[in-house]
Amino acid sequence: MTMSRVMAFAVFLLLPLSALAQDCPDWHLTAPKTIKASADSLYQQYQTPMIAGGDVHLTSCTNVPGIGYMAKAPDLSLQYDNGGQGRLLDLRVQGDCDTTLLVNLPDGQYIFADDEDGLNPVMRIQAADSGLYDIWVGTIDAANCASILQIETF
Repeated sequence: MTMSRVMAFAVFLLLPLSALAQDCPDWHLTAPKTIKASADSLYQQYQTPMIAGGDVHLTSCTNVPGIGYMAKAPDLSLQYDNGGQGRLLDLRVQGDCDTTLLVNLPDGQYIFADDEDGLNPVMRIQAADSGLYDIWVGTIDAANCASILQIETF
């Protein structure tokens, strides 16, 4: 087999893997809503309604933890200023179905939560860093549902 055929075959084998990576949640994409908040302003809970779920099935994503269905782009981006206070950042979802929560932290790490409050996720980030938090609200089943994302500090 010639070198060009070997390279073409290698590219052919890698195409399905690259397609899967492209169909995973991507923090590079712009969320439809961005909020700026500080540790002080989030001492009073912020709430926003959203539709949980999406077309991306997380079990096919190797670079993102979790299970269920989410959108490719974040549902909300939070530009957070901790004000040097070291407060706990609390994120939770109240949904009409079994919901999940995925967050990309300022350091690029993904964290996932599911079923900490019945069928609703709760995520508590100790001494949360300042920076951009990209947030996805998902569902365990393929169907979307109404939900409320709640964010506050303690």
